[in-house]
Amino acid sequence: MNMTEERASEAIIVCGVPASGKTTFAQDLARQLHWTILDLDTVTNPLFEHMGGEFLVDVPTAQPATRASVNDIRYTCLFDTTRENLALGNSVVVVAPFTSERTFPAAWARLVERLAIPDSRVHLAWMDTPPGEVVRRMQLRGAARDLDKIKEPERFLSPEVTQPPGVAHIRIDGLLTPHEQIEVFLADFAGREAVR
Repeated sequence: MNMTEERASEAIIVCGVPASGKTTFAQDLARQLHWTILDLDTVTNPLFEHMGGEFLVDVPTAQPATRASVNDIRYTCLFDTTRENLALGNSVVVVAPFTSERTFPAAWARLVERLAIPDSRVHLAWMDTPPGEVVRRMQLRGAARDLDKIKEPERFLSPEVTQPPGVAHIRIDGLLTPHEQIEVFLADFAGREAVR
C-alpha cells in the first residue's frame, strides 16, 4: 500500500447504560478489528472526578443543550478526539452511553455531522442488558460512582433510557459471553457491509 494513500475510516459507536457490558465488548471488538478505541470514561474521567463528579442520569433530549453541562463538555472532548482520528484515516470504536444520540434521529444526525465522515461509515451498536443484570453487575464491581445509582435504579434505568434505539443499529445481547457477542456482531456487521 502506498504510505500516502488515504483510507476510508469508519466508526462503530457502542452505546448502552453503565454496567451493561459495552466497554468490555468495545475493547474486544477494537482488538479483533485492530481499530482505535476511544472511551468516554478514559478520555474524560480523571478531570471529571477531579472536579467532584456528579450523579449523572442521562435523560435523552432531542435538542442540543442551550447551556453546556459538564457532561456535554465530556462528549465534546470525545467527539473532537474521534473526529481527529477519523481525519487521519484511523477507524475507531467509540464507547459511551450516547443516550440522546441513540434515542433521537436528530441527535444521531448531529453526532454524524460532528464526526465529519459519511453517515454510511458510522455504525451504532447497542448493548441490550436487562436492568436487573445491570444492577447486579454494579453491586459486584462496587465502584463509588455506582452507589447512588444502585440506591435509585428506577431513576437510573427508566424506560426512556433502556428502550431500544430510535435509529438503525445492531443489537448486542448483554447476556451472551464476550466471545459470542463478538461473533454475532461481526456476522451482522459483515452482512450489512456486503449490501452497502
